[in-house]
Amino acid sequence: MVTNKFLNSLINYEKLVKYDYNFKLANFKHFLRSIGNPEQNLKNVILIAGTKGKGSTATFIESCLRACGLKTALFTSPHLLSIRERIKVNNKPISQQDLDRVVNKIKRQAEKYNITFFEAMTAIAFLYFVEKSVDYTILEVGLGGSLDATNVVNPKVAVITRIGFDHLNLLGRTLKKIAQEKAGIIHPQSFVVISPQKNSALKSIINKIKENKNPYYYILEKITIKEMKSNLDGCKFTFQEQNQTTKTYQIRVIGKHQIENALTAWAVLNYFKKHEVRLTEQGIKKGLAKANPLGRCQIITQQPLIIIDSAHNPESAQSLYHIIHDIIKQKVIIVYGSSEGKLVSRILDILSPITKRFILTQSQNPRRIPIEKLAKMCRQKSLSYQTSETVKDAIKVAKHLSKNRIPIIITGSFYIAGEALTYFKNKAS
Repeated sequence: MVTNKFLNSLINYEKLVKYDYNFKLANFKHFLRSIGNPEQNLKNVILIAGTKGKGSTATFIESCLRACGLKTALFTSPHLLSIRERIKVNNKPISQQDLDRVVNKIKRQAEKYNITFFEAMTAIAFLYFVEKSVDYTILEVGLGGSLDATNVVNPKVAVITRIGFDHLNLLGRTLKKIAQEKAGIIHPQSFVVISPQKNSALKSIINKIKENKNPYYYILEKITIKEMKSNLDGCKFTFQEQNQTTKTYQIRVIGKHQIENALTAWAVLNYFKKHEVRLTEQGIKKGLAKANPLGRCQIITQQPLIIIDSAHNPESAQSLYHIIHDIIKQKVIIVYGSSEGKLVSRILDILSPITKRFILTQSQNPRRIPIEKLAKMCRQKSLSYQTSETVKDAIKVAKHLSKNRIPIIITGSFYIAGEALTYFKNKAS
């Protein structure tokens, strides 16, 4: 297809093993000017940066707005099953026909300005969202913050989810430096919503807020969780905002860390609620209950229990550990693969206490860590493991070992999760 050929011809940092983080927005801005500056016509922009929870928070916000009858735009990355799922209006991926049409609009200028794959996808999303006259635009930052292609917008709300250690070779090796980069999405006129943070990260964010004099909402300062329950059906939680009445919500996603993402989404919606009469308490409750982020502790089967997750950094691995330890309550088989640049050794340390055996594998993405490298780490740590060349084969091995008794977790990267979801989808069809 012409569209795929064109997009695949662009520089794609998601597939490059090594590169320098020296992106510049100037060229992308010149390109956007040449196609009519669509970013200036987006409505009610919500821009979300962070190390973990970005995608889930974006999904929660979108689901609630839609449940209230508002027309939504959602841009996320990377994709798990289809490139079209990155660009959604009212939770429906852009059609192939529309993608082809918008690509045809930008192709000549994109080649002239030599833009990247991610910049092209961002521009396609902007044009498509403007065409569709959406009420709210939710954009997930790709990498970092200040220099990301999404950061050409002027967000009404800038959201910073939990910051941790990821992309250290690109963003910096301290939480302070990583947070400074993420805080680059805070524009002078933005309202800022901040998920719970470690002190060093929070200081960097607050410094940026003070510099711009932004109004902000820090979850830990404003909200007290009164009660929370989490099981394989999801989470139920009760919270109180300062002296307000308590509220109880349910989400269908597993893990207490998802409560944090749901509360971050609630804070964003609560801000818009003051000006948006269509946003109702009932709609928000319904939207949170229905939201179902792909590849985030997603249950595939119950017998044996098979869960697909996208944990690719220590913070996400820690959340996964708590789900296994607190909810599943038995050791599991983990199908694991990762990408270069990730803190794999630390992730293995976190997951090994609740793992009977690792089935080491690799995705088809060029940035994958070769199985031999993962196996060497496991040997050095005296971990029980075996290897399998493909995700598909690794799942088959895990199911054989499970004998329908031992739960199976498939994790390590979005690419591993995507290939696993594709396998189960094809198997079901």
